[in-house]
Amino acid sequence: MSSSPVIRRLLVSAFAIGALLVPVAASAAGIAFLPGAARQDVLSGKPDLSVLVRELPDGLLVVDRIAPGAANRFGAAFTPVASGSEWYLLRAKGHREEMAGARALLEGVAHIHLDAGSCLVVEVPPANRDAFANLDLCRERLPLEAPPAGWDRVKPAIVAPRSDKDLALKTAFVDKISQSAIFQTIQEISGAAFFWYNGSLQSVNNRHISSAKHALAADYLASKLTALGYTVTFEPFTQNGYACRNVVATKLGTVTPTEYVVVGGHYDSISQSTSTSAPGAEDNGSGTALVMELARISAGRDFERSIQFVLFDAEEQGLIGSQRFVTTAVAQGRNIVGAILHDMVAYYSANYAMRIEGETAWEWLMTIMATNVDTFTDIGKQKDYLSWGSDHVPFQDAGIAAFLSIDYDYEAYAPYHRSNDTWSAITLTAPIATQIGRADAATLADVAGLLPDYIAGVGDLPGRGLPVLTAAPNPFNPRVGISFVLDVPAGTARLAIFDVTGRRVRELAGGRLDAGAHSFTWDGLDDAGQAAASGTYVCRLELGGNGAGEASVKLNLVR
Repeated sequence: MSSSPVIRRLLVSAFAIGALLVPVAASAAGIAFLPGAARQDVLSGKPDLSVLVRELPDGLLVVDRIAPGAANRFGAAFTPVASGSEWYLLRAKGHREEMAGARALLEGVAHIHLDAGSCLVVEVPPANRDAFANLDLCRERLPLEAPPAGWDRVKPAIVAPRSDKDLALKTAFVDKISQSAIFQTIQEISGAAFFWYNGSLQSVNNRHISSAKHALAADYLASKLTALGYTVTFEPFTQNGYACRNVVATKLGTVTPTEYVVVGGHYDSISQSTSTSAPGAEDNGSGTALVMELARISAGRDFERSIQFVLFDAEEQGLIGSQRFVTTAVAQGRNIVGAILHDMVAYYSANYAMRIEGETAWEWLMTIMATNVDTFTDIGKQKDYLSWGSDHVPFQDAGIAAFLSIDYDYEAYAPYHRSNDTWSAITLTAPIATQIGRADAATLADVAGLLPDYIAGVGDLPGRGLPVLTAAPNPFNPRVGISFVLDVPAGTARLAIFDVTGRRVRELAGGRLDAGAHSFTWDGLDDAGQAAASGTYVCRLELGGNGAGEASVKLNLVR
């Protein structure tokens, strides 16, 4: 092994790097960079949780999780500068192709062990974890702890897609995807719409792990999943001193309940101003909305396999929540045959298309998705074989078939990781999320095994997604028009104006509303005929009967 040209180059590189570092003893396993090496030089053609590899521009990053001390069985390991540090791989993403900004942010916070131009390998000492957590970076934590017991028993699964005789069944299932329901979820968890929870109007414009609104978002989403009839559990953990939780909704299969399909996406967010605002409408309110919508249309259905709808936490901190979920699943011996993940699915610029991001080993699953894109949508698609930076990666590391649904133009999205990643930034392009959701629904039907019998009326809302309320002009003075469309009649309905404390200011309509378009006007007066003060108000529509649910829009009155 020592005679390998790859290792000789590695030793020269490691010596140059190591000369700059202060050796510190560490109990964790080690990380090495192999210049010029490829995946097949380390792995024997199959995933191995004891050895994680990441392809970099000029070589291979190897994380050896079972090496003694801080060693690495494949080459000279980086020497830690502190005890108990965490290690991360940083990459440029989107419009920030240069890493100069990242290098500046890391000054005094993290030690750079490898600078590969578009990639950095950094070590974060324990004292700096909190500061690092708040940095606007695209990062992946490199786990050095030993893999869970049973990691070597994971066997990759191959699931044959269902035949064309089930096309009608799949089509009826896919057609239940509601664009207005998807939009409503994005608006509610990105600060564009108020929602009713725990007896009062609530608003979320920050889902960073350090924000109090982050916990509110998890509780609210969990309550919606519980209302759909799922068994919902929290998977708690701590990251950088912050309390985090994965939200897991489970539906047991009726034929092979010990086989699982995971539908997931992260609900946390980040921005350059995490202390004040991180709305994360595109990243990843949009992916969260698709998980919630797939859960809604699946609620009253029967499937051969069990399904877990998972909202991962702390993805922006380095895929922490999904790593935790996968580690637990492997330790429990849970048989996950496939995972459908979502991240940034509501934007396009030049390409009305999506990427199906995975690895060659999971070609069978990616092909099912690609076929469903062609069959059930009007968007383009491309398979992308470099998995990076989202929650599908821990699944693939563990030998679990997984792919990421992501919009094709995500790299061109200017508000990425910014406080202006709001609903208004994606309003015109968000319909692409509906198309991606349709393809994902068909793929879920294929892999989980959709069955024809289901419980009518539970999550079964064909065309009955909550209406989207629009207001114009907004801001307004003296009056504003509120419009919406009902897909089905509402036996009971109320349209009312509330102030931000939850006090009703004016009722605009009540009683039965027919299906179709509706428009109402608020003249800025309260129920007593007095002029309302300048400020923010919420127009809230409450629906009973077949269209049961609530929708809202924020209004700004300027006197």
